[in-house]
Amino acid sequence: MTFNQTKKVLTRTLLAVLLLFGVWSTSAGAQVRVVHRPRVVVVQRPFFFPRFYPRYTTVYDPIAYQREQGYSDGLSRGKSDAKHGKPNDPSSHKHYRNSESITYRDAFAEGYADGYNRQLG
Repeated sequence: MTFNQTKKVLTRTLLAVLLLFGVWSTSAGAQVRVVHRPRVVVVQRPFFFPRFYPRYTTVYDPIAYQREQGYSDGLSRGKSDAKHGKPNDPSSHKHYRNSESITYRDAFAEGYADGYNRQLG
């Protein structure tokens, strides 16, 4: 083999390795990219008589919801326990034990005491 032939083989091998490395690196990045586009929300209001369209908003307060739900659950469980002669123990219920919210637990205990005392008289 002459020097020129060896030079051609080495150059072509290096070029092939560089192309393979370039293809490998670009295809891996292209597979990872995910484009999330925001949703478009269209609110249609009536064209005729727009002043008679009801204008109201709903405000959601998660703390108030947990308080109401906890008190309601505790009230019904307390009444049921007093009716069936069970001891006054709100922690015997899974709703109280498994809750991660302090607000729910406090409201449950308050509702439980109210329901238990109402049922007993």
